[in-house]
Amino acid sequence: MFISNKDIVGFAIVDLVEKNVWALFVHPDFERQGIGRKLHDHMVQWYFTQTLEPLWLSTAKGTRAANFYKAAGWQEDGLTKTGEILFRLQHEPLVPTRI
Repeated sequence: MFISNKDIVGFAIVDLVEKNVWALFVHPDFERQGIGRKLHDHMVQWYFTQTLEPLWLSTAKGTRAANFYKAAGWQEDGLTKTGEILFRLQHEPLVPTRI
């Protein structure tokens, strides 16, 4: 949940049982301010502290949401039965940097 001036302006829900993103929404008045990306990153980071299983979601073709998830590193993995794009995100372990 993201709060601005005591108002909820965005929220995200990830389902550990189904291993999917159920929702990620930002109020239209607060779009393009990085709130969605912060919610996304926090949600994904939390999810992968709970399990290393791949995470999935689906969204309609040609939407801002589809572009958002592509930019966030999600990989297209076919279509759902209803014709939405199926996206998957794998856990990528941190690689130690050499000094």
